[in-house]
Amino acid sequence: MPNSTRRGAGHSPVEPHISASLGRSIREARTASKLSMRALAASAEMSQPFLSQIEAGQTMPSLATLYRIAKVLGISPAELLPADPDPAPVHLARAVDATWVPISEKENAGTTRVISTGLANVQEYRIEPGQYLGDWFESDGELSVYVIDGTIAVDLDGGGSWELGPGDALTHPGGVRNRWSVVGDDPVRIILVYASDR
Repeated sequence: MPNSTRRGAGHSPVEPHISASLGRSIREARTASKLSMRALAASAEMSQPFLSQIEAGQTMPSLATLYRIAKVLGISPAELLPADPDPAPVHLARAVDATWVPISEKENAGTTRVISTGLANVQEYRIEPGQYLGDWFESDGELSVYVIDGTIAVDLDGGGSWELGPGDALTHPGGVRNRWSVVGDDPVRIILVYASDR
């Protein structure tokens, strides 16, 4: 998830604290919604022991699981992500320090990492040939998809389909179901920028 440190500050990376912070956010949102752990787990289509591990900061949920949890709680997935603890205006996210999480629970799922959780949530995706890229997603804020490597097709529910190659970008409003699929046999790298409406 996010790794932001101030240039030259000598701070330790944020990475080790992400799981604990995310778990705490989920637990607090669940409590505020007056949902039991069992009820949230059932509604989010996951086991209660797995939810317990997430809330305890012992494991990271996949992107798909995070979306399901947020939907049940009636909030945006970005609201569950920890805020950047470093108020400095310059942040550095080193590739070597990245924590990659699966897009879904499928064994061959692609992976994603969160680069920034400031005014906009910025994520990088890596999908190898044959890996699963996810199904339909929906968010409350504007989404911008930028392709670094490879080719993908972006489908908007009721809004059309576009093929994007390296250097191509597509922006669409929130509230529109969307899904990506890999075109061809090359590895894919994508940057997703999400700006919440809330």
